Amino acid sequence: MPTGRVKVFHADRKYGFLTSSDGEEVYVPGDQVAGGTLRSGDEVEFEVESGERGRPVASGVAVVKQAPADNPVGRTMTAPPTWDELEERERQRRMARRRRR
Repeated sequence: MPTGRVKVFHADRKYGFLTSSDGEEVYVPGDQVAGGTLRSGDEVEFEVESGERGRPVASGVAVVKQAPADNPVGRTMTAPPTWDELEERERQRRMARRRRR
């Protein structure tokens, strides 16, 4: 049974992608996950089948080792800057321009 890590899993959309131990990216539908949902960074075991278009699809996905809750693996996004931060950046930029003159 091949092993790998969860690259990303969208629980609300019920699909995701795994990266197998040999580096291949594998699609995983949500109905093939034993025990509910996956988190980015989880180590999993799965079977590989051929999908409709000949692409690899995971089936019988089981979590071997869970990733920590604060795991930064996968997609991470920072919060957008506040208006105060944007104004401060603009003020700093203007001051630097005045100093260069």
